[in-house]
Amino acid sequence: MRISSALYFQTGVNTINKQEGDLLHLFQQIGSGRRMITPADDPLAAAQSITLAQSQSMNERFGANRHVAMQALGESENTLNNIVNQLSGLKTRLIEAGNGALSDQDRAALAQVLAESQDTLYGAMNATDATGRYLFSGSQGKSQPFSKVGDRYVYQGDVGNSAARNIQVDHSRVINVGNHGSETFLRAAPGAMAFVYGGTAQNAGTAVVGSMQIHAAQKASTVEKLNLEYQDGEWQVQVQYRDENNESAVATYQFDANDTETVIDLRDEFGLSFSIEGAAQAGDKLHYQQAKTLNGNDDFNILNVLTDVIEALEQPTQGNPSAEARLQNALNQALQTIDISYDNVLTVRASIGARVNELESLDDSGSLQSLQIAKELSRLEDVDYYTATTQLSLRKMALEAASMAFLKVQSTSLFSMGK
Repeated sequence: MRISSALYFQTGVNTINKQEGDLLHLFQQIGSGRRMITPADDPLAAAQSITLAQSQSMNERFGANRHVAMQALGESENTLNNIVNQLSGLKTRLIEAGNGALSDQDRAALAQVLAESQDTLYGAMNATDATGRYLFSGSQGKSQPFSKVGDRYVYQGDVGNSAARNIQVDHSRVINVGNHGSETFLRAAPGAMAFVYGGTAQNAGTAVVGSMQIHAAQKASTVEKLNLEYQDGEWQVQVQYRDENNESAVATYQFDANDTETVIDLRDEFGLSFSIEGAAQAGDKLHYQQAKTLNGNDDFNILNVLTDVIEALEQPTQGNPSAEARLQNALNQALQTIDISYDNVLTVRASIGARVNELESLDDSGSLQSLQIAKELSRLEDVDYYTATTQLSLRKMALEAASMAFLKVQSTSLFSMGK
């Protein structure tokens, strides 16, 4: 076999180029801190790192979404805390207004205080977040949820599922960060059993309705409304309820009226009872209605209830027993409605707290997942500096050896070998 000088030179150059290439690759690894300069260095690890990088990116996006959700829920919770304090103060004022020792002037002053509290409450129910979106308008963030039409307040926001402000906070979890005004301020708390009293203009006597007593919740839950009318010394009681087939039905009862106190006892039939104090006049009408049947009704709006009680407080009552009875009934109705609204706002606030706790838990889980993904990415992509620096020294020696070998070979010729 013949070995030419060109082959000597080519072999030497190839060896030097290979060692220089390996050395340059190590320089790139150490300089960039990455084990894989190109996917060809480790195709399997390159494919795994792409998948992990996508997971990390999604996890970061979910983390940002959770931050937005926490902000939104925090703003709603702060507003509801303010509203809870206002409702508590209103209850105190209404109890104070029921003091029989107050004069008409005192009640008029209290009416002004309630009117100011009503304005404050109206503003809180129309509160906005940092971006100017209304907190309680549902998906219509730019539309004011509560508006005043004439002397009544009307809810104009979304309701139901269409009102949800959903944010994807994890792969399999979507959280509603909003609470529309209807579910927050125009309903009884889910599962609550409460009845709201209401009077009419025909209440010309001195009858004052007491609070509803619930003796059997299962029976009482079927009752939707009780209509009472005074005729010929009797209270005619008409009960609207749902029968065993869940169909609407009506039952009628008569109770002899007493000018001092009349007890309406429906414990056996519907698990309910209440009393009526004072004397009624012919044609007087009263009614009780289960709170949940009023859900979403603007008449159940605490702002409208305050309007009615403010008007009642502004009417003179001294020396007029009928006016005093109407005032007391209006105060009772307002107190009942505020109690129901108060409980529901607390329920909504508790729901917000539960969602915040869930977000915090998901955030902790997301942080742990981010650390795990980062650790795995580091294992796949990051260079091992100890190994790389050792290889760098080895490759330098190999390059020097290749260069020396090339120098030795290039000084060799067939003439010198033949001596």
